[in-house]
Amino acid sequence: MDFDIKDFLKAMLVCLLLMVVWQYWMVKKNPVTPPGDSQPTSTAPPSQTPPPKEPAGTTGGEPEQATLVPDADWHVRVYQETEDVVLGRREENENGFRAEIIIDGASGGLGRVLLNDYKLKVYDEQTGYPLLTQCTDQKNIPRNSLQLKRLKITGRAEIFDLSNDCWRVIPVEGTPVNEAVSLAATIVEGDDNPVLEVIRTYRYPPGSRQYNLDFELRLVNKTRRMLTVEWVELYGPMGLVREAPRADRRHIAAAYRVAGGEIEVKRQQLLNLKKKPEKNEVEKTKVGSLLWFGGANKFFTAVLRPLPGETGPVDYIADNQVTGELLRMPTETEGELFQDTQASIAQVTPTDMILAGGEAAFNFQVYLGPISQEIFEQQPYVELGYEQLFFSRSCFCTFTWLTKLLLGLMKTTYAAVHNYGVAIIILVLLVRLILHPITKKSQVNMMKMQKLQPQMEELRKKYGNNKQEMSKRTMELYKDQGMASNFLLGCLPMFLQMPIWIALFTAVDGNVAIRHHGLFPASWHWLTDLAAPDRLIPFAWFGVTKPIEIPFLSGLIGGIDAFNLLPLLLTVAMFLQMKFSPQSQMTQANPQAAQQQKMMMYMMPVMMLLFFYSAPSGLNLYIMASTFGGLIEQKYIRKHIQAIKEKEEEVKVTVTGKVSEKLGPRKRKSKPPKKYFS
Repeated sequence: MDFDIKDFLKAMLVCLLLMVVWQYWMVKKNPVTPPGDSQPTSTAPPSQTPPPKEPAGTTGGEPEQATLVPDADWHVRVYQETEDVVLGRREENENGFRAEIIIDGASGGLGRVLLNDYKLKVYDEQTGYPLLTQCTDQKNIPRNSLQLKRLKITGRAEIFDLSNDCWRVIPVEGTPVNEAVSLAATIVEGDDNPVLEVIRTYRYPPGSRQYNLDFELRLVNKTRRMLTVEWVELYGPMGLVREAPRADRRHIAAAYRVAGGEIEVKRQQLLNLKKKPEKNEVEKTKVGSLLWFGGANKFFTAVLRPLPGETGPVDYIADNQVTGELLRMPTETEGELFQDTQASIAQVTPTDMILAGGEAAFNFQVYLGPISQEIFEQQPYVELGYEQLFFSRSCFCTFTWLTKLLLGLMKTTYAAVHNYGVAIIILVLLVRLILHPITKKSQVNMMKMQKLQPQMEELRKKYGNNKQEMSKRTMELYKDQGMASNFLLGCLPMFLQMPIWIALFTAVDGNVAIRHHGLFPASWHWLTDLAAPDRLIPFAWFGVTKPIEIPFLSGLIGGIDAFNLLPLLLTVAMFLQMKFSPQSQMTQANPQAAQQQKMMMYMMPVMMLLFFYSAPSGLNLYIMASTFGGLIEQKYIRKHIQAIKEKEEEVKVTVTGKVSEKLGPRKRKSKPPKKYFS
């Protein structure tokens, strides 16, 4: 049965249509709402805030209390030039700190977070990955992670700005300076009469607590009467750098526990926010409680988790709502000062009045680290659905179990050889070994079909205009020759490889364990990072600082900033595989099929080059090694089949000769005598 390029092109068009429909459905699935003047839109404004509940009790101690004067001016006390505070330490020690966290004294937020276990670039000599960085809003006002923005008190017309120049540092007694710190801001009345004190405390102990930072927010009533804080705006993590060369994967996310105990994670891509900055709400579930929110890029994440109180789940985030805000951050690209980024914002809303001398406390845990399967398979991360940050990047047509299986095989092999590139090549050999029986059967079937081309050509000439009869006669011919009638048997090895390619793409492309691990050391400048393109010759060497955008192709392969050699080698391997396949030789008897096969021989490798040019080099290494391995395997299978055929012919000739010798020369049979009739 001939290969029909029309059917192939129809199948390709159907696949492309399905991809377009999928992308359109994903956009419709994540609607957003406008903020208004680049400010987050609250779904619980003061005019709609439900009436406060009765006070729940007071806290211990008798703080300094003030008697309020009606209609007096309330404002935030200003502090100038507050020094920054450093938590953690820059060190590489399993029992030490995971990061160095710089607390910005002016805003009280996280000015910068540097991870000790990772580097920004593979060629960097020292660790210190900049997970979070200070940003600026559209009005060039500095913004930091976990920064408080504004606060509203019931009964007051003022909205108090807590974003900058209002914080003072308070040491935490009995704790080293680099392990805990408190910062306080005070709202005062009139000259300097304290009304409300806002205290934020960070705790970052060393040791085995993974990448968690504890964060506490306290609102202390300094007056002699009850106060109600309607809301206070809290920034989530911000300033994550772009990691993916093909597309910007930075996004903000929020996780909800819905009915039945399941967890849904809603996301908002930075690209979508840049296109429509007036729409900034992260889609939330209709029913469910907020578990965590934050941001992520290709390999790292920063997640803010509100901790539930003693009375039940989190109920102090306004309407379980998380909004996004478009910001800017510094960039290292020559000629550019800033690049776009985004931050998440939520409103903390105390559910009770704060008694005179009492306080309301809110506790958070902040994860600052890699998107790691090993970490997220532990508690409490499994229960909270952190693992979805990893597999959210999986292709919709792959299998999670297959991705996990490939990851397990690679990590097991890596433990033995200590090189992920070698581990991928060993994985190729393993998969080829498993598929060898199917590949061999496919080759045998294709070679048998090649022998039947003369008979097939006769059937075409005789029944070419009757497709039904042609198909029937073809099946009969295959059955008489003892062949598999399914033409797809020849393509079955490739079809079985496709899910593995997709799962491997997911495993390599989003695996922080493979990041900055290569087949060769960093000094070789090629195949040094299997989670990124091989980048043999970066264009930056020639003064080209921005990626080159190719019309109609940039959406598929992204901007090109380097010459990648591995995709070209993959293309050559694919061309040779198609050229020397039995299927290619079958079509030589049919000029039309031969022309179609020739077109495919050139078109398919070019398509592979476009699809995989900016793909992770680990995936390209696997496909290239698998394709060249298939060529070698094909050669030996054909050689083996040829040897068996020659042996069968030799046996046949020998048997025929022995029979002739034993029986002697064949005697001529005498003719019967002629009979004549009168």
